[in-house]
Amino acid sequence: MSDRKKSIQILIIDDEASIRDGCSQILSRKGYEVDCTGNAVDGFQSARLNKYDLILLDLKMPRMQGIDILKRLKNDDKIAAKIIIITGYGTIPLTVEAIKNGADDFLTKPFTSTELIRAVTKVLDRKDIDHSDGQIAELIGTSDYMSELEETIRRIARTDSTVLITGESGTGKELVAQTIHNLSIRFERPFVPLDCSSLVETLMESALFGHVKGAFSGATESRTGRFQMADTGTLFLDEISNISLKVQATLLRVIQEQEIPCVGSSKMESVDVRLIAATNRDIRREVEEGRFREDLFYRISVVPIDIKPLREHKSDIMPIARYYLDKIRKKYQSRVRSFSDEAVKSLIAYSWPGNVRELKNTIERLCVLSDNETVMPADILYYGQHEETKTPVVDAHSGKITLVDVEREHIEKALRYFNFQINKTAQFLGIDRKTLRTKIRNYGIEKRKD
Repeated sequence: MSDRKKSIQILIIDDEASIRDGCSQILSRKGYEVDCTGNAVDGFQSARLNKYDLILLDLKMPRMQGIDILKRLKNDDKIAAKIIIITGYGTIPLTVEAIKNGADDFLTKPFTSTELIRAVTKVLDRKDIDHSDGQIAELIGTSDYMSELEETIRRIARTDSTVLITGESGTGKELVAQTIHNLSIRFERPFVPLDCSSLVETLMESALFGHVKGAFSGATESRTGRFQMADTGTLFLDEISNISLKVQATLLRVIQEQEIPCVGSSKMESVDVRLIAATNRDIRREVEEGRFREDLFYRISVVPIDIKPLREHKSDIMPIARYYLDKIRKKYQSRVRSFSDEAVKSLIAYSWPGNVRELKNTIERLCVLSDNETVMPADILYYGQHEETKTPVVDAHSGKITLVDVEREHIEKALRYFNFQINKTAQFLGIDRKTLRTKIRNYGIEKRKD
């Protein structure tokens, strides 16, 4: 028993006797001094009278809600204890509010003794890093929503909890995950992304956990999995709802035990990974329809973030557009410098079904294809994600221009820029090769001989 642990005092505030007793026994055996109470008011008074290093606080309490006592604990100058919130399945929506009010980390019921010790050890050992004045790169916007999102990200980054980011395609979920990592205590460690929609089921376990040579047909050498790559850092699982139920079961055990199985090996390997997941699907519906495990959902969504589509915070469209214009025009040495009033109105009026990703791609196209210093509506072509989302363009100087005329001109310019390379041109325009070839044929576009 270390002298350090003998001197550390922990207070448990939870109305469930089984939780209090279980936590007390586990922590006491590890050498911590532990006090318990099932009453929130008594817990607050005890925290004021004793110098606790750490408080375990249940969010759902009689007489006084955990969120209320958290506010009082954090606002009292006499109390310097770090606080780990204990949440149940039904209290997950309260976790972001708890973060805003200073919670240091979370434990989701039911939790194992390993998870408890891991959370307590990390919070006690954690050195506070102040990122409050730092810039959040590429999270551009001046709306109240963007300010709120930035503040939420800063708070979440302080904890080591699992995070679930939801939102439509193109809203910037990976950017948010990367930012959380950059502002966390793990910022000097690896950030490892994995797109779960890009792998077939048979390769998913190998991608996550690695495999040994000869583990399956074609495994000619041993491979390291993403969990090993992200050890001591952050693993970002994009489109996690694409993982099969079989792999979900393995992933759940890994999250609980922080030990991974290597495909083809009976040995378990310990890892220290913060998990951030993302999906563009309604994951609660996936749970209801049996395609996603409910217990895994609650494990990954301890701290949820839902990112709004661009059409719901339109005041950020032009700050984002100008940011990418300034960045991309330098890359292509473009003549474009600014947007005309008519172009601004056009950009703001559009619904942006592809969100920020589509806006960025649109700006990149006009930087390459426009010959003007000032962007006019005719320089903008909206591809969106669906054929029906295209918007006719009106030029204030020349009157109405049909979409077909504008599109034909854009495609011709892009083809010339990429020397009629179909793959590169299609990727640049945001359409597939078959669609591009169809348009070339329909518009009668021919390769010019210079």
